[in-house]
Amino acid sequence: MVDLAREAFSTNNFSLAADIYERTITENGPTSELFLGLADSLARTGLFAKAFESYTNAYRYGKVTPEKLKHLVIGLIDTVKQDISNSGNTTARKNCMFTCGSCRGLLMDPVTIPCGHTFCRKCLERDVSKTCEICNTVHYRLKVRQISSNVVLTNLIEKWFPNECKASQLKREGNEYIAKMDFENALRVYTQAIQMAPCDHLLISNRCHAYASLDKFQESLADADLVVDLRPDWPKGYFRRGRALYGLAQYEDAAVAFLQCLALDQKVSSAKDYLSKALDKILSVLPPDDPKAHALEQRSNPTMLRQLVESNFSKKGLLLPERDIQSTFNDLAKIVKDTITTANNFSSEPTPQGARCFTQELIHKREESSFSEQQLIEGAAASELAGIHQTITKYNSMPDCSEIDHVELEQKTKPRTHSPLSRKRSRIPSTAQCPVSPSHSSPNKVLRSFVTTTAASTNSSVLHGATSTAAASSCDIPVRTRAKNSGMEPECTDIEDLECGLCYRLYFEPVTTPCGHMFCRKCLDRSLDHTVTCPICKGNLAEYLAERRQSVTDAIQLIMETYFGPEYAERCKTNDEEMIELAKMGSEQQSEIPVFVCTLAFPTIACPLHIFEPRYRLMIRQCMESGTRQFGMCMHTNDEDGFSDYGVMLEIRDVQYFPDGRSVVDTIGGRRFKVLSRSKREGYNTAKVEFILDTAVEPQDVQIVNELQTELHAAVSAWVGQLPSFNQSRITQHFGALPALDAQQAGPNGPKWSWWAVAVLPLDQRVQLAMLRMASLKDRLVALKKVLNYVNRRNSR
Repeated sequence: MVDLAREAFSTNNFSLAADIYERTITENGPTSELFLGLADSLARTGLFAKAFESYTNAYRYGKVTPEKLKHLVIGLIDTVKQDISNSGNTTARKNCMFTCGSCRGLLMDPVTIPCGHTFCRKCLERDVSKTCEICNTVHYRLKVRQISSNVVLTNLIEKWFPNECKASQLKREGNEYIAKMDFENALRVYTQAIQMAPCDHLLISNRCHAYASLDKFQESLADADLVVDLRPDWPKGYFRRGRALYGLAQYEDAAVAFLQCLALDQKVSSAKDYLSKALDKILSVLPPDDPKAHALEQRSNPTMLRQLVESNFSKKGLLLPERDIQSTFNDLAKIVKDTITTANNFSSEPTPQGARCFTQELIHKREESSFSEQQLIEGAAASELAGIHQTITKYNSMPDCSEIDHVELEQKTKPRTHSPLSRKRSRIPSTAQCPVSPSHSSPNKVLRSFVTTTAASTNSSVLHGATSTAAASSCDIPVRTRAKNSGMEPECTDIEDLECGLCYRLYFEPVTTPCGHMFCRKCLDRSLDHTVTCPICKGNLAEYLAERRQSVTDAIQLIMETYFGPEYAERCKTNDEEMIELAKMGSEQQSEIPVFVCTLAFPTIACPLHIFEPRYRLMIRQCMESGTRQFGMCMHTNDEDGFSDYGVMLEIRDVQYFPDGRSVVDTIGGRRFKVLSRSKREGYNTAKVEFILDTAVEPQDVQIVNELQTELHAAVSAWVGQLPSFNQSRITQHFGALPALDAQQAGPNGPKWSWWAVAVLPLDQRVQLAMLRMASLKDRLVALKKVLNYVNRRNSR
């Protein structure tokens, strides 16, 4: 029976397995193994109340290790996933301007991957799945070591966030101490870094880990709580919290925290391991000599876990992660859903460190202190965290100040001076505030240090919990004062930092190359039409070209929209005007069109083209981007004009690109035109043309035209039938079969079969051009009859 139960369990038939285990226990008596199998089966079906009772019995009848609770953990995680799916809550991670989509911290050594999203290099190197955490695109060929750092973003971060960059250097030093197991020095370095960047949740999380490694779990919990407050959408913050609670023997609260972590990211294996350990502590009875047994002697472990997982998270009585472990509040399902909702709402605000605008509220006065370095580490940290918590609480009741902060950064942008020798546009300062949507609120303000620097002080300082009266509201602080307090010079930002090195204009659809340089997408495409090297560093971009990477770098796009709104709007307007001008080509009876000089094309007849010249690559790309999807084709001539006076519009049906940038364009002939004047545009030929339409057949000529069509259609069919089978196959493959006789004579170009005959018959191009220019169907049929007679006479000789 046990083997049958195990087989049912392995095939995911958990209900049947539970029934078999219950029957076996009734017939053969209880054992730890049987109760454990029953508990696992019940947990996988979601019946946690019964599962808990079975786990309790398993512990009573034998030894159960945390590893044997893996199915309970899997069941809890599956239920969390199901609850999230049913409630419609999903953690949609959105890209921000200066924030890494993985660690949620300020981008350090930023790397832009092919989908256009940017992450810290270390975050990408740690992720072996090669999946973008923002758009979930899988980059199978991604090799982080072969991608250089984003030059533009690196320069912006170094200019706009000097304090945070210095703190990042200290963080690396602290990480080295952690690797050496020197946690005391790591605490010292992390504390110094936090003074420079108080709202950097990564620094606080690292210090939280250092405290936990020294068994200072109370201090670790204080740091973990602050991390969750700063970044409620970061799974690791809940893991840090659960780890601290576990160290304090608050196992029920720790289990909730680990589940919150797994609700945001089910791939955190360490959270699964600790959840198993926490559940083991809850289920098992501690020996009397265990020092933590006294703290738990008032608890009924079965009762506590039953409250935690009772009835598939559907009843009340579950624990919230609060300090008072004797209190119970709402059910765990609500906790998990609230966690997801909070994370989603927080992710919708593209602020780099997640502290929103309240860092401006957290401006404290530095005061001299006689504390020693060790006192700073162990004593000041508590008051520092308490002060930050008080200010965060106060800020939550305050109105949003994102637009005010946007004005601040607008004031910090350096106006450009116009020079007649420069091709760059000058920036006209504006005193009016540019409205910014909430989704593009300023991230720059959130990472600035809220500590004012004391000029001549060399003593250690402590962050105080009470906010100064002068800094009671960031909205009341003048922009220049806040810029000074943040340690950021108003002139450090220049619009030139966001201008393309090819067109010398503000980026439009910015793309990043594997070598880390950035250009407008169109500018880079034009450059790659001529060479496969980067215009700046001459690095090889053959792979970039082969993969047709054209994803816009989202971070730079948001920065331009937020901080240079008027300039970016003007740039978009200019591009739209260019596209409108291209879209107008061929829309009127007389209009200017791009011209591909090659050979003759004919209306309604397919014409595949091999495009390899740089000028025609650009022409095809512009036709596709403007939406016209058409261009003219004329026959090449040796005279000074360069191409014939008559041609046909080709409509693009499909484009197939080769890795080296060449393409095969599938086109079909459309309207005929007469060239009125010639010119050039960006290297390729253009022409002002007048479109040719067939004149209506006169009533007295209708019968003659019908008879001519019937006669000539039969003659063409007979001529094709006399050709060798190989030639017939080649004609059918290239032009298709002979079209049927048209019932209607009306149309701007006449019957399709007649143009098929003109294209297939062995005619001189001058004869074909003469027939192309004819606007009378009757005259064209008469000329076609003469051609057929000539061809038949020549073949009969």
